[in-house]
Amino acid sequence: MSQLAANTSAATARAALWSWNAVNGVLTIRAEAGGPLSTLDGAWSLEALLAQFDGLARVRIATPLRSGRPGDPIDIRVTLLDGRPAHFFGAFHDRGLARGLIVPAEAGTRLVHGESNVEPVFQPIRRLDTLAVAGFEALARFRAPDGQLVGPDTLIGLGGDTDWTAIAPVMLEKSANTLASLRDAGHDVFMQVNLSAAEIARPLLVEEVAAIIRDAKLPHGALRVELTEQAALRDFEAALGALAAFRAAGAGIVLDDFGAGHSSFAWLAEIPADGVKLDPKLSRMIRQPRACRIITALTGLIRGLGMTVTAEGIEDPAVAGEFHAIGCDFVQGYAYDMPLRLPDIGVAFDPLPAER
Repeated sequence: MSQLAANTSAATARAALWSWNAVNGVLTIRAEAGGPLSTLDGAWSLEALLAQFDGLARVRIATPLRSGRPGDPIDIRVTLLDGRPAHFFGAFHDRGLARGLIVPAEAGTRLVHGESNVEPVFQPIRRLDTLAVAGFEALARFRAPDGQLVGPDTLIGLGGDTDWTAIAPVMLEKSANTLASLRDAGHDVFMQVNLSAAEIARPLLVEEVAAIIRDAKLPHGALRVELTEQAALRDFEAALGALAAFRAAGAGIVLDDFGAGHSSFAWLAEIPADGVKLDPKLSRMIRQPRACRIITALTGLIRGLGMTVTAEGIEDPAVAGEFHAIGCDFVQGYAYDMPLRLPDIGVAFDPLPAER
């Protein structure tokens, strides 16, 4: 199984963040001092930046930047003037506005690094109109010393030994393989995997995701990355660039725990996401008149931007019905499903009991 190197700080330093504004024709690059891309740090006119790459790379970069539309990915292999290869990842999030990562090619090497004992379990995500399964969220569980599957907090309390740096690539690869099997069996579903801020910041993981999606032969957006606002706030600009790069690598983007923090509207404006999951605390307030009006307005706004809305943490089918009435697309929670181990995942497609 392919996994990533453990040195997060070194891996982060390898990448450079970039943002493009077609109005003023400026491409701004934030590169680590002393890193392999440090010569690119600063604000560049497009012509001046293109001069830093070989001739063919100039055309491959200039064309999408000049003609890109909102949502368009950018995935370009380039060569610097000194002969070093790099990967130019990103996506447009609005008209004339794009961002992403520049990753040196050597940072994308898939390295074998200590095995993780993470085992995903899968909680179904259902369509609110039919209650058919639309996808799953993969949740990380670990094999404890006594053989039981437990969450990360419990494992730490038990003193369990695991390679925490390998969790993200192992979760992504196992989830992608499960998704591929489900789709091969005729289930048109997606799979969502949570990533932390530290994992999002590792440019190695962008390359790994691209390889995982390619190897599993998944369509664009079927494997989706979930990021919480709290994680993104640690370095908002870095998170935006990384998410744009993940999108270019073929992953969908889902904004998790929406409504729990203070910058959610910046998320909606800046990130070309596929969906939004309402924070469970907000979902539980649906029966409060003022909160219901807020949730209804948020749902309309999010869907108007072309994203789906998932009500998460729903434990009562009657509450799920209220979310359906205001236009939410999906529901996730104990009202319909507990997380399922891989051998039991087929149960999710069985008809629901009549009382539900």
